[in-house]
Amino acid sequence: MRRRIMFVALPILLLVAGIVWILRGGDGPGPVELSARGTHYAVVVALDPGTGPVEASVEIEPASPAEVSLFAVMPHMGHTTPEIPARRDGAGRYVARGELFTMAGVWEISVRVQGASGTEVIKVNTLVGE
Repeated sequence: MRRRIMFVALPILLLVAGIVWILRGGDGPGPVELSARGTHYAVVVALDPGTGPVEASVEIEPASPAEVSLFAVMPHMGHTTPEIPARRDGAGRYVARGELFTMAGVWEISVRVQGASGTEVIKVNTLVGE
């Protein structure tokens, strides 16, 4: 009798644990650091890719004063987000806060840099979890 209860209870406990893990978002992608180089600038974007409001740190090289903004596109779904301006946070460092991703999936982040070397849009890709 005890053995039968164990054969029923153990699978149920594992199923419940799996459901809780999925509802909490699994282990998710976690914080990422994405880098790319354009003709005039190199950028490093650090963020925790998830839906809802995010904070993205951007470093640019050369570290001359510039205007920096971010927007995102989900190419296979045709979604795009409004451009989010970044505020200066030190030499060559900027911070943008806002909703960058509207759903989970693969997104292309575009970093627009306008400075002494001209204007350039540099793209990086990331996987966004819930």
